[in-house]
Amino acid sequence: MALAAVADAAPAGLVYRVHADPLTHRFIVDLHIPATDAQEQILAMPVWVPGSYTRRDLARHIVEIHAADDAGALSLRKIDDHRWILHPRGMPLRVHYTVYALDLSVRTAYLDERLGFFNGPALFLRVHGHEQGEHRLELSGPDAWQVATAMPRVGGSDCSWGSFAAADHRRFCNHPVLMGALSFVHFAAAGLPHRLVLAGHEQANLPALGRDLATLCTWQQEFWGSSPFPEYHFLCMGSENGYGGLEHERSSALLCARDDLTEADRAGWERFLGLASHEYFHSWWVQAFHPAALRESVGEEAVLTRDLWVFEGITSYYDDLALRRSGLLSVEAYLEGLGRNITTLTMRPGQGLQNLWESSEDAWIKLYHPHPNSANFEVSYYNKGALLALCLDLLLRDRGENYSLDAFLQHLWHETGGEGAALPEGEFLPRLAAWAGPDVAATVDAWLAARGPLPLSERLASVGLELRLRRPSNPSDKGGKPAEPPLRCWLGAQWHSHAQGVELGWVATGGAAEKAGLCPGDRIVALDRCACSAETLQGRLDAMAPGLPRTLHYFRDGRLWETSLVPQEPPTDRAFLHWRAEVDPETRRRRARWLGLDPDQAADSPVSGG
Repeated sequence: MALAAVADAAPAGLVYRVHADPLTHRFIVDLHIPATDAQEQILAMPVWVPGSYTRRDLARHIVEIHAADDAGALSLRKIDDHRWILHPRGMPLRVHYTVYALDLSVRTAYLDERLGFFNGPALFLRVHGHEQGEHRLELSGPDAWQVATAMPRVGGSDCSWGSFAAADHRRFCNHPVLMGALSFVHFAAAGLPHRLVLAGHEQANLPALGRDLATLCTWQQEFWGSSPFPEYHFLCMGSENGYGGLEHERSSALLCARDDLTEADRAGWERFLGLASHEYFHSWWVQAFHPAALRESVGEEAVLTRDLWVFEGITSYYDDLALRRSGLLSVEAYLEGLGRNITTLTMRPGQGLQNLWESSEDAWIKLYHPHPNSANFEVSYYNKGALLALCLDLLLRDRGENYSLDAFLQHLWHETGGEGAALPEGEFLPRLAAWAGPDVAATVDAWLAARGPLPLSERLASVGLELRLRRPSNPSDKGGKPAEPPLRCWLGAQWHSHAQGVELGWVATGGAAEKAGLCPGDRIVALDRCACSAETLQGRLDAMAPGLPRTLHYFRDGRLWETSLVPQEPPTDRAFLHWRAEVDPETRRRRARWLGLDPDQAADSPVSGG
């Protein structure tokens, strides 16, 4: 299936000539700037990437940079950590620079002998004063490589090196590029051409990927009722165990483990589909209908917003729900995953210290900078935001068949014309109040401000599900389903193997480890004077009843310490959902509509805990 192309056109505005040099892991860039009468010209590299709210200081990857015009070299002076200034002489300018690219992620740039990738902000200097003009990319590299991007092509054949163009700087930076020995899967959704492009996934099950992505994308197109794009590209890199995604205009950049695309591991396959679902949903709910506070940013300074939960939390709610409703995820698997997501929140003492608004505002300094104590002090606007969206959806469904979070999002999309519409900061709740009533908005407002749990038990009961909590059955238990038998003793910490014993990660507030004076990074070497490892520690803890003092030896900063440890009973914080078969007809219908089930069959669905 051919994707749309633009006829060859003469260069206009800025031209970025980029050459990929895999052996040196460098992208070599020659930037051509039209002549200007300005006395000075400022060039800037972003310090953060849209969709990823933390400073990345992308200028640090520039290896060399210099400027010239037809009369010779020009002085290029750095004026801060990401900007340069030069003084034009009324002639066209040429800026030559190279970018070191060895970060295998969806946010920056990577280049080696097998594949290359770049996100625009990691490669393209912003030329002050030229942002609104056309930006052109002329791309070259190894002869045998292919190229994939959603940026409109203006020269060269499909999948080849060539020329691409965007109307302005923002759009130019919103089309990532994947290159290398590529595999392609073409499929249609709602009559629109789609393309999955893979690099580094030699064993991927291409026909099954095309089948399942077509199902998923068709469901989302029908959910919204219209499309903000004429075509779409999933650009996916493979690695040993990577994971991540970032939404863009008409495309998304994805990174996943190679084994996730073989379908041999169903959990990995569903994890990839959930990632694709999340980024595809963002085409409507971020790329088209977007947060006003963030759209105009050029990535040169942090933009604080309390509304990240609106866009990321709601999208996180729908990513797996779209798989369930489209038939790609069983009811059992969906509810098990929901139980794990609830467990992620119930295990975090941080929900008592940070609310969702604060989580959004603190993204720049906290969410993207995790440390072993993060769970004690923070919540994620992805995780808790998704669970708040669940509560809101089920609250609305209590009001009748015409009410749901689906209906509200569709109302916003069609009322505002969808594509290009902005949601002003703090406007989500007033619009919810106007549509569903001030009582609903006031309830959500209270949930957002609360430093504590959400009313998940009450809301899930409205669709015939019972939220149950149990003790962990092993140290890495993530919840989601019943498990027996539970642990006998709880250390109050997470740990992993180390050459010198057992290294502690997260140490829970109020847990036995904290009370014994332990902290992240300590290495336990003996319990009750017997050596222990990551594999034997839990067994040694469980050998005696909780509440009995134990002697523990550990290393910190190269010194051996001894402390008295009093193991506790494990907390009751692993969540799973029990399916209630005996419910009234209205509850059964509401549950069926929510999960995308036939109401006549919804009572007997085999689910976790049922």
